[in-house]
Parts: sequence; structure tokens; C-alpha cells
Amino acid sequence: MGTAGQTNGFDAIRTRLEEIADAVGNEEMPLDEALDLYEEAVALGLRATDMLEEGISAIDAQSDESAQDGEPVEEEGA
Repeated sequence: MGTAGQTNGFDAIRTRLEEIADAVGNEEMPLDEALDLYEEAVALGLRATDMLEEGISAIDAQSDESAQDGEPVEEEGA
């Protein structure tokens, strides 16, 4: 998945997490529904973590390829 796809994925996850947070903020929500939304939020958080790890792995692979090609590897913040 490319960077644009990951950005869209993160945006969708963030949006859904905001919806969940708003929904469970309603004191009248039944506990069963709140627990279902909690489970969904945990799954979304795990998916976001996976996406971050995939992105980090892709960046590391690009850095390794650049280093093997003799290109200088720039570090962020440098």
C-alpha cells in the first residue's frame, strides 16, 4: 500500500474513532453497545499500529536500498 493509501486509511480510522468516542460519551448508551464499540476501537487501533509498522518497514527497506546503491541516506531532523 502506498503512502496515499495509508493516509486515507489513517484518516478513516481516526474519523471512526472520533465517531465511537462521541457515541460512547452518551450516558444513555446500553453497556452492550458500548462494549461492542470498545472492541471495534481496539481493532482499529491495532490496524493503525500495523499500518505504521508497514510504513516503517517500507522506509527502512528504501534506506537499505539507497545505502546499497551508494546514495547518501538522510535522516529526518538532520
